[in-house]
Amino acid sequence: MSFNAVVVAFAAALTISSAQAQTKVSRGLQLDATGGVRIYNLVGSVRVTGWSRDSVLVRGTLGKGNTLHMGGGGSGMKMFIEGMDERNPAPADIEVMVPVRAKVWVKTATARIDVSGVLGSLDLYVVGGDIKVNGNPADVNAEAIDGSIIIVGSPAWVRAKSASGDVTLDGSSPDVTVSTVSGKIDVDGTRFERAKLESVTGSIRFAGSFSRGGLVNFDSHSGSIEIGIPAGSPADFEIASIAGSITNKLTSSRPIPGKYGRGAELVTASGSGGSRVIVRSFKGPVVLLKRD
Repeated sequence: MSFNAVVVAFAAALTISSAQAQTKVSRGLQLDATGGVRIYNLVGSVRVTGWSRDSVLVRGTLGKGNTLHMGGGGSGMKMFIEGMDERNPAPADIEVMVPVRAKVWVKTATARIDVSGVLGSLDLYVVGGDIKVNGNPADVNAEAIDGSIIIVGSPAWVRAKSASGDVTLDGSSPDVTVSTVSGKIDVDGTRFERAKLESVTGSIRFAGSFSRGGLVNFDSHSGSIEIGIPAGSPADFEIASIAGSITNKLTSSRPIPGKYGRGAELVTASGSGGSRVIVRSFKGPVVLLKRD
C-alpha cells in the first residue's frame, strides 16, 4: 500500500472513531409558558433560545460516555449531562429551545453559555467559560470566575459578577449592579436609573445617560474610571480620588486638591442636574467626558 493510501485510510479511521465517540441527541418535553428550566453541563457549550411553543427541545452532540438525563412536569423541568469520567468529562454541545417567557437556570464548569430571545428570568453560573445574553429578559443574574460576561439588550434588572473576566453591558436597564476584581467593566447605553459599578484593579468605562432622579455609584481601588455622557444630560457629580487624578472635560468646573493635600475632589453638575452620580477611587484616575 502506498504512503498516500495509508494516510487516507488512517484519516478515515479517525473520522469513524470520532463519529462513534459522539452521540447526536434530540429530545422534547412539554412545559408551561412560564415554567422553569434547569440545565447543568460541565464542559462544552449550552445555547438557550426562546421560542413560541409551550415545550422544550434539546438537541446537540454528546461526547464519548456522556448521557443526557431529562425530566419534569409542566411547571418545571431539569436536565443534566452525566459523564463517564467525572474528573475528565468529554464536552457536550447542546442547544435548548424553551418557551419565550420561561425561567432559565444554567450552571457549567467550563462550558460556554449563550442565551437569546428569552423574556423570563435568567440565572447563569460558570467557572471558566463565557456568558452571553442577547435580548430583554425580566432579570439577569450572571456570575463567572475567569470568564467574561456580555449582555446586549435591555433587561429590567441586572446583576453581573466576575473575578478576572470582563463584564460588558450594551443597552439599558433601570437597575444594574456590576462588579469585578481585575476584569474590565464596559457599559454603553441609555436610561440608567439605579446602578452600581465596582472594580478593584480593573478599569470602568461608562458611555450612556442617566434617568432623572436616579442614583449611580462608581467605585474602584486602582483601576481607571471613565464616564462619558451627552452634553446637558442631567447629572450631579460628587467625585473623590484619594491619591489619583480627576480630569473634567464635561463641564467648566475644575477639580480641587483632596483632603490632606492628596488626590483630588470635584463637585459639578451637567444640564439641570437631577441624577446623583457618586464616584470614589483610591488611586485610579477619574475622567469625565462629553459624548456626542
